[in-house]
Amino acid sequence: MRTIQVQKLDNDSFRKYGSYQDLFNNEEMDARAITGTGRAEGGFYADLLWLDFARSGNNPTISMCHIKKKERNIVSFLEYHQYTCEGLLPLDDDIIIFVGSPGRGEMSVDSLESFLVPKGTFVKLNPLVVHGTQFPVNNEEAHVICMLPGRTFRNDMIAKRTDNEEEMAELVL
Repeated sequence: MRTIQVQKLDNDSFRKYGSYQDLFNNEEMDARAITGTGRAEGGFYADLLWLDFARSGNNPTISMCHIKKKERNIVSFLEYHQYTCEGLLPLDDDIIIFVGSPGRGEMSVDSLESFLVPKGTFVKLNPLVVHGTQFPVNNEEAHVICMLPGRTFRNDMIAKRTDNEEEMAELVL
């Protein structure tokens, strides 16, 4: 089993997988919002991140991931989307995510990196980024909003599950 050290989320190390925005950091949102410089009118920060759902032909949907703390953070399920990005927003706890590239269409824990995502930070995963189940950090359970085009799990999801310990990884803080 491979061990993957969880990293602090930062732009330099995460850029190849997508982007993110701390939704509690007004200064960052003010600098990024399409409304320009100066505090946004009424606290509205427009168009902070772009999620490309155009090729799916389906409207964006909101799903909920209810994740529970386990004794160990074991990666045994991998997935990616060929055409669409995915948005994740942890609501009530910091979470650990893992991301990587599918290589030549083969998914493996060998390409994975892991990041600590503070609650209230919206993460956009680009198409073709390998990912999977998130893990709560501080609480026994957490809720994560997942934004995808409707029915992505049926029409744009390449997945792999394994029971073989050699094909798994453990994420450690």
